[in-house]
Amino acid sequence: MKEVRLGIVGLGRFAQLHLQCYRQIPGACVTAVCDIREETARHIAADFGCQAYTDPGLMLQNETLDALVVLTPETLHTETVMAGIAAGCAVFVEKPLATVPAEARRMVDAAAERGTLLIVGHVTRFDPRYLQMKTAIANGTIGRVRSIYARRSDGRQYFHIYKRTPAIYTLGIHDIDQVLWYMGEMPVEVYAKASSSAEGEDLVWTMLTFADGATAVIDSNWMTPNGWPAHQDQLTHVVGDGGVISFGHPDGSLRVCTETRDEVPYLYGLRDIYGKLEGPLYSELAHFIECVQEGRRTSPILPAEDALRVVLVTDAVLRSCAEGLPVRLAPETP
Repeated sequence: MKEVRLGIVGLGRFAQLHLQCYRQIPGACVTAVCDIREETARHIAADFGCQAYTDPGLMLQNETLDALVVLTPETLHTETVMAGIAAGCAVFVEKPLATVPAEARRMVDAAAERGTLLIVGHVTRFDPRYLQMKTAIANGTIGRVRSIYARRSDGRQYFHIYKRTPAIYTLGIHDIDQVLWYMGEMPVEVYAKASSSAEGEDLVWTMLTFADGATAVIDSNWMTPNGWPAHQDQLTHVVGDGGVISFGHPDGSLRVCTETRDEVPYLYGLRDIYGKLEGPLYSELAHFIECVQEGRRTSPILPAEDALRVVLVTDAVLRSCAEGLPVRLAPETP
């Protein structure tokens, strides 16, 4: 099995989950890590027995890497991704690909021109609940989709971290990708409204209209109270002209309640099964490593063009919120 030499840029909260996964994915070898916080980079490098950097460019120059993993804040992806592509690395970048459509298109075009793998971390495509919904829709189980409602409400305790980026890019982007994946096409119109608390904009409602009249409503907010038993309040409800498919979290999930806590463990993101990590994130990253080992230029599950479409729709959401009007989207060219 080919060893994949990885360089990881950005060692924040979510990077710790990535690192846990790479420890056990066959063939994955963390060769270098990079963060603007030198102490953090050195600490993690010592743990993995690899090199530490504070400059991604220097890391790419000094190290022989097969793949680059970009986990920097949402607005800082482009320069590092482009450097990785130029260096001939396969690139995994966490969602969103970018917060500016022109930057997203630039990265996708650069990867295509060089024949380099570019995967964006839209992890819900590896969640068995979403995958079962996608399969049922594709198989015609519920007939033609008429409406979709998707709610993703995260805990207020995390808002101080993620308010650096509009909620539609940190939360709603999951459900925009989900809806486009289910529908297999771009919407023709986007209409959205946002509202704010004292801390900033923490809620946005979006309606997507498709060419055949199907609609999707996406509720994205940081309003789940600290006393809620789970870190997230999720619901996806798809109505077709021949049936309905729906799931929610934490409804129907494992619940742990004691004298001091009431919690629904979030088992779908990453879970420990007898010392081995499993879950959508692990499956997504294992897929990335497999694609690199096989020399793929694109992922059959996470094509970069899909991530670009998500950014285009998300940008239309922000424009609609700012203008107070629906935004029409140009038809895609073949």
